[in-house]
Amino acid sequence: MEAFMQFGRFRVGLRTLKTAMSVMIIITVFYFFQRPPFVAALASVFALRESWDKTISFAKIRLVSNTVGGLLALLYFLVHMHTHGATWVSMIFLPFLVVVAIVFLDGFNFNGGVIGGLAALLMISLNIPAGATVLYVIDRIIDTFIGVLVSIGVNRFASPKPKSKS
Repeated sequence: MEAFMQFGRFRVGLRTLKTAMSVMIIITVFYFFQRPPFVAALASVFALRESWDKTISFAKIRLVSNTVGGLLALLYFLVHMHTHGATWVSMIFLPFLVVVAIVFLDGFNFNGGVIGGLAALLMISLNIPAGATVLYVIDRIIDTFIGVLVSIGVNRFASPKPKSKS
């Protein structure tokens, strides 16, 4: 794919601009809704690919992997809350959930979503503020879906139309 701007070895291409646009949209919208944009912005960056077809294909994998990572983060939160914040939950149970996520996604042939699923699991689990409720975790899971949907939309509407063969 051709670069918009080239500076020696460094280039700014369409995917770079679409990624920045996705992040900008998420930060702006989340600002008005007073939501933290971190999880959605990162999910968007993970999901955006060089073409519409590849983004759609990868988005399906990302949605499944986000669901797995998010549900495991919810399980982590519930165990962490039930044990009154016991240290072993972070040190032993969370790495165990990493194994569960990898085995599950690999077992169902979603290998391309392993890193994204782990990112969702760890971003949510390791950023839960003190005093948070289940609603906080559910909001972060929703944020991952929002990020993927924004990247799909940006890639759909900011991609050049394929040239028709005459």
